[in-house]
Amino acid sequence: MYNRLRSMSFSCSAMDSAGPNISLELLPLELREVYQSWRRSSATPDNYSDDVQECDWPVSIYVPERYEEGYAYPLLTWFHSDANDEDQLEDVMNAVSSQNYVGLALRGNAELGKTGGYRWDPATFAQGSVGLSELMHLTTCRLRRAFHVHSERIFVAGSGHGADAALHLFSRHPDWFAGAILLDPFCEPGAIPAEGPGGLDRKSVLVSLSRTCALDNLGRCVAAVRTLRTAGASVDVRMTELPVDPVSAEARSLDYWMMECIQREQEGGIWR
Repeated sequence: MYNRLRSMSFSCSAMDSAGPNISLELLPLELREVYQSWRRSSATPDNYSDDVQECDWPVSIYVPERYEEGYAYPLLTWFHSDANDEDQLEDVMNAVSSQNYVGLALRGNAELGKTGGYRWDPATFAQGSVGLSELMHLTTCRLRRAFHVHSERIFVAGSGHGADAALHLFSRHPDWFAGAILLDPFCEPGAIPAEGPGGLDRKSVLVSLSRTCALDNLGRCVAAVRTLRTAGASVDVRMTELPVDPVSAEARSLDYWMMECIQREQEGGIWR
């Protein structure tokens, strides 16, 4: 069994295979060797270890009620705020846009005994022996086999420690994402690689910070923004009086921001 799928409206069997259906005979000769090498490499989801393939990490998927198979949807990958779980996705998607995106969320890797729910542990973005990067890659590939997702319009977003998880993935695998949304991140050590991120040229990042956040937290966020900008990212910093509630009406602004990113890149002739 791979992942526990919640808030779902389709059979798990639709996501049995992670790899693309490509006929070797249909590829140009110059691409066949490259494709075969990729299929044999550890970067191929089908070649991940059994621990990754069979991981029982709960996820939730959101599909618009008026889903259209012929349209390539942007994907919003959401990392929930503290004391919540993957089911926060539905409320977030309804607040951001109930129709414009397919959504994906994973449960945090640290259970909170006193308050209930989960959060993302900044000390280790993993569940047991399974790393977040491998699991996210595998789950996204399976999702794209079941639904029509635009490969160049995948955004990663999160709130609180969930924003740190989003930053962790974005700064290590910028080629996976069109942009990142970080709502009141903690920017704790481990969120950004110690050697600094690479490949962020022209990548879009939205950072929302509350004026009520602790000074040490603010200092870490300022340092993170500088690091991202130094690496070439275009970072939009927005100060708010209170932390942004991702399930409230104010989350609608995230839809506007992502659509502006898509429109900007369309005008530049980059999106396919």
